[in-house]
Amino acid sequence: MTSPLLLYKVAATPRWRVGWEERVSLELPPRPQGEPVFWIHAVSVGEVIAVSPLVEALRKAYPQAAIYLSTVTETGKETALERVGRFIDHHLFLPLDWAPFVSRVVKRISPHLFAVVETEIWPNLLRSLALKGAQIILVNGRISPSSFEGYSKALPFLKYVWRYFQCMAMQSSRDAARILALGAPNEKVVVAGNLKYDQALIQLEEVDSREVRRRFCLTQDEEVVVAGSTHPGEEELILDAFISLREEFPRLTLILAPRHPRRRDEVESVLRDRGMAWVRRTQIERRRGEPVILLDTVGELAAAYSVARVALVGGSWIDRGGHNPLEPAFFAKPVLMGPSYFNFKDMVEDLKRGGGIRIVPSGYLRKEMRSLLTGIEETHSLGERARRVLMKNRGALDRHMELIQGVLRSP
Repeated sequence: MTSPLLLYKVAATPRWRVGWEERVSLELPPRPQGEPVFWIHAVSVGEVIAVSPLVEALRKAYPQAAIYLSTVTETGKETALERVGRFIDHHLFLPLDWAPFVSRVVKRISPHLFAVVETEIWPNLLRSLALKGAQIILVNGRISPSSFEGYSKALPFLKYVWRYFQCMAMQSSRDAARILALGAPNEKVVVAGNLKYDQALIQLEEVDSREVRRRFCLTQDEEVVVAGSTHPGEEELILDAFISLREEFPRLTLILAPRHPRRRDEVESVLRDRGMAWVRRTQIERRRGEPVILLDTVGELAAAYSVARVALVGGSWIDRGGHNPLEPAFFAKPVLMGPSYFNFKDMVEDLKRGGGIRIVPSGYLRKEMRSLLTGIEETHSLGERARRVLMKNRGALDRHMELIQGVLRSP
């Protein structure tokens, strides 16, 4: 991509205009104050959440280190500062992948280790890092079916890029097979597990459901459905089921969390069309019993699952591949998802094998929700099985730390 196109992207796209000085390296990050220097790149919210336990572990293992965390999106930055702000020295927006931009930033930070989360490939950045002597690793690596199809068209290019990596730590054997099929050297690929299994534990252990109820102005007799990470078309489906169920369960309350909080006005239009009263989370002190709480903040969804009677995980009733079901599983909540979960296939399949999740076609959503609202024993059993699956899959964090320490010891 040539520089005029890069600059046009910054000027024309609102999400790229945020932090544009950093993206074109007109504003450089501060020089590192500490040794060693780690630079971790997590493109957006999901990747930041996944890598949070690794950032915390690096800080504990290397208290004198300088840790930089880069993202591409503004919501990614917000999540990073909220979740791991106290463990990092600086956040930066990733510079646009053009040699004059990335080389200035790489020279400034001069990291000993560059860790990229979930297979982000920026060739000019990787080349500049390698020339500067950085050890480059892939952590929590994942190759989705759609990414595999796209990457398959660029095999010669990928074989050139893989040489920059010292290690590729993949989430599953399926991800490892895909990256090997894309030309990655066999000796560099390992299966280290999914950091999200450890993230769910580390980040949520201190959540107090009683405090969450107070924060959301929920009374003790309200039964809560939490619908997380929803996309256009899913809010309508969920609201239709919820409105119908409220005729039988008048104290039923919905916490509705769109995947992108900027869609707040759009979701409010859907609520208005269905005659539902709601209150925004940012205005929760005004709540007077409205049956819908619209979660328009970043970083509170995971804790909200702690008060759920039923958890719905969005992105799965449309063709988006689903979102992370582990946060409700941590709280032993019964999880319902739609049939589109290819982005979390291994995780969902683990839960299915352990009897800890139900995959529900859109036409059966109301029926399954009612089943869980009426069957206390069934609801409890499903949630407990989900938590057992999560606990069984712990350990990815320790394996990642061992790999990083080994890479840092290598010449």
